[in-house]
Amino acid sequence: MGRYHDLCAILAELRARYCPQSAEVEITWGRRSRPGRHRSIRFGVYQPDKRRIRIHPALDQAFVPRYFVEFIVYHELLHHLIPAVRVNGRYQIHSAEFRTCERSFPHYAEAIAWRRRHLRQLLESREQ
Repeated sequence: MGRYHDLCAILAELRARYCPQSAEVEITWGRRSRPGRHRSIRFGVYQPDKRRIRIHPALDQAFVPRYFVEFIVYHELLHHLIPAVRVNGRYQIHSAEFRTCERSFPHYAEAIAWRRRHLRQLLESREQ
C-alpha cells in the first residue's frame, strides 16, 4: 500500500473485472530511481518469471489520478495474459491483440491524454 494508491486493491478490482485467471500475479511498488536528470520513466514492468508487477513509485502521488495507476496496472496485467510472440525471429511484446485489449480499458483515452500532459511533472518528481 502506498501513501496515495493501494496497488493490491487496484489489482484485485482489475482481476475481478477483467481477468480472474491471473490470481497468481502479485504487485508491488518499484524502487526509486537514482537522482539526476531523466528523460523517460518506465511506469510499470511485468516480471513473468516471478509473476510480479512492479509500479514506479513516482505514481504514488496526490496529483496522479487513480484511473491512470489502474491503466498502468492493467497494461502490465495484459503482459501476463498475452505473452510476447516471436515474429520473424524477433519478439513482439505489444502485439495487435495486446494493443486491442489495451484500448478496451474504459479510461484508455483519458489515461493517454493525462500521461501526455503530466509526463514532465512525473519526470521532475522522480528527483525528489
